[in-house]
Amino acid sequence: MSDRPGPDLPQALREQTLARFEAHRRTWNANPALRMSYAGWYHRLRQAMPAQALGPWIELGSGPGFARDFIPELLLTDVVQAPWHDRSMSADALAFEDGSVGALVLFDVLHHLASPAAFFTEATRVLRPGGRILLCEPYIGPLSRWIYGCFHEEPVDMSVDPLVDIVGPVDGAKDPFASNQATPTLAFCRDRGRKFSRMFPRLGVLSIECMAGPSYVATGGFSRRPLLPWWLWRSLYAFEGLLPKFVFRLVGFRLLVVIERRR
Repeated sequence: MSDRPGPDLPQALREQTLARFEAHRRTWNANPALRMSYAGWYHRLRQAMPAQALGPWIELGSGPGFARDFIPELLLTDVVQAPWHDRSMSADALAFEDGSVGALVLFDVLHHLASPAAFFTEATRVLRPGGRILLCEPYIGPLSRWIYGCFHEEPVDMSVDPLVDIVGPVDGAKDPFASNQATPTLAFCRDRGRKFSRMFPRLGVLSIECMAGPSYVATGGFSRRPLLPWWLWRSLYAFEGLLPKFVFRLVGFRLLVVIERRR
């Protein structure tokens, strides 16, 4: 592991970010539907992880630190280090030697990056052949585009090219919560990831899956109270588990992408 430092953010921005982490942890503890939804997604991530013998598993942008409840082997990092994080680290300056990492997990992180291309360049460098990038991100589909656009605080801008355009400042003063929820969909669904494959030929996309239907919205997320009683929400969640995968291209709200460093 190298000694490359994390980003030097202004103190006020650090304090604001830490306060949001704590607020999310309080919401998490009070909302069983939210916890059950995330448990299912982290279970899917855990199933797609490579062998640990390849190298350490790193989560970037760990934020409130929920991943440790589900994948305790993860090393938790964030640009703003909280007490539950193992270290501070930026996705565009990974503090690891070439070919030394087994997995990079980004859970609701890619759409916050000012330059996703800078991250994928770094990921190509640090991942060992056979190592993986695992992304769990917002999905912008026919239903979710309207819901996210009208009721979510984070913007949805479908006009950009996230593999080329820089979103916001990259001088260390960028708010870690600044985002474009459309980034993952544009990068991996707009042309079925063909541009991504041309730009990063050593990163092979193994799978792109839409998931998480209206039950996710009904949890209320981190900004609203649950929209359904617990018993009714569980029934909706169970029903969605019976639906074929293609349905979530229409009604899904989340995207699961698995990428492998080519040997």
